Amino acid sequence: MSLYNVLRTGTSGMEAQATKLGTVAENIANANTVGYKRADAEFSTLVLESSPNAYSSGAVTANIRRDVTTQGALTYTLSRTDIAVEGNGFFVVQDRNGGDFLTRAGSFVLDGQSGNLVNAAGFSLLGVRSTPGEDTAITLNDTGGMETINLDVMNMRASPSTLGEYRVNLDSRKTEIEDDNTAPVTGAVSPANNGVDSAGNPVDTAFTVKSSIIAFDDLGTEVTLDVYWTKIREAAPGVEAQWEVVVYDQAQANPAVGLDFPYGQSEPPTGLPAPAATDPAYLSRAVVTFSSSTGAITEIDQEGIAFDGTTFLADPAAVTVDPDNLPQLQVAIPNATELLTLDLDGTTSLAADFEPLRVAVNGNAPATVQEVAIDNTGRVFAIYEDGAQVEFYRLPLANVPSPDQLDVLPGNIYSPTSRSGDLRIALPDDAGNGSLVVGALEQSNVDLGSELTDMIVTQRGFSANSRSFQTGDDLLELLINLGR
Repeated sequence: MSLYNVLRTGTSGMEAQATKLGTVAENIANANTVGYKRADAEFSTLVLESSPNAYSSGAVTANIRRDVTTQGALTYTLSRTDIAVEGNGFFVVQDRNGGDFLTRAGSFVLDGQSGNLVNAAGFSLLGVRSTPGEDTAITLNDTGGMETINLDVMNMRASPSTLGEYRVNLDSRKTEIEDDNTAPVTGAVSPANNGVDSAGNPVDTAFTVKSSIIAFDDLGTEVTLDVYWTKIREAAPGVEAQWEVVVYDQAQANPAVGLDFPYGQSEPPTGLPAPAATDPAYLSRAVVTFSSSTGAITEIDQEGIAFDGTTFLADPAAVTVDPDNLPQLQVAIPNATELLTLDLDGTTSLAADFEPLRVAVNGNAPATVQEVAIDNTGRVFAIYEDGAQVEFYRLPLANVPSPDQLDVLPGNIYSPTSRSGDLRIALPDDAGNGSLVVGALEQSNVDLGSELTDMIVTQRGFSANSRSFQTGDDLLELLINLGR
């Protein structure tokens, strides 16, 4: 009897409408949840076999679909760890059991117990360890190369100085200083015999200009570098001007020497062989040639320096400056395993007073992290109490071919499925990923007006299905009473 099917159809209709009402209720409840993606119930029919003269009513089922691809509105905050994805892509996060998931909820804060950046649901943000100035290697189809972004990795970290800029103007009007040394220095200079060493040899104490810069060794110890410039050749027709630059460790200076040059060996222009390894050696020495027409550097002839800062190589070839070979000065910082490379590009010798145009050296002393910051390229920085800013992580985004088919889990997270397609990992703005917006959060994509309208329609639909069920029940009762 088809009346029984009417009851079953009415029941399935009420169940489908109840499911629809459940999605509406969930959407309204999460209207202010960061990164939430609305749920929707789409109905499909279950048709029973019928004939032209005998119809059997079927049923209806509700299929749940998540509207993951629709972008939520962005709201701006003052936090440097609040981040939103504008376009495609998801943050990769990890739960306390080590499981990796995807999310659009980017309200990250520092967890005081674990040191991780976590969102409101307690999931830790994952990134790839990076090195400033180098390309970051990313596993393109798996999260295996990613790790939790952790403050403990960044704390009390010392960075040695390896790169710097030294751009100054040297006054071309200064006169040439000639070398007045007649023999190598054989002993230390003392206050009693200023101007000569202990063997009576004259020591050149003339130079044109001196400046100092701060650098750091491997343990973050501050090293003051004294940089001496000495003009050793005047410009003339067909002859370019030359300056000699020599760098010393200020800690090796002798404060008892009553000279402007307080070191126990000759100072530029030396014209001397390299000092022995046991002598307080200079850290770098080069002859720099400047163009007579532009005042720019045209050539650098630098003594080679071994990484231990004690061995000097003999007579290296001069380096001609071209756009692909910028002028550089390498300095062997004491107790550092790498040379400090100072970029001299932009240093000139013009008819103006000595002026430092830009002097900057990387590296920092050990310091605690004051703040963690993320930029729009996905670089994660630690900002130390001394103001230094050091990059530690890159923040890739994950994506799948069909985001709406992701498996939705509690905590506003997603997991890839066979329907969503394989995982793809790339940096922001690469491989179809969207961009990051720092200091912003993606809000829920729920439209309250639409949800309230759907609630009214669903309520009417449920009521109508209950009426069809009740009518079928009344007819069955009438049929049963016919036999009484």
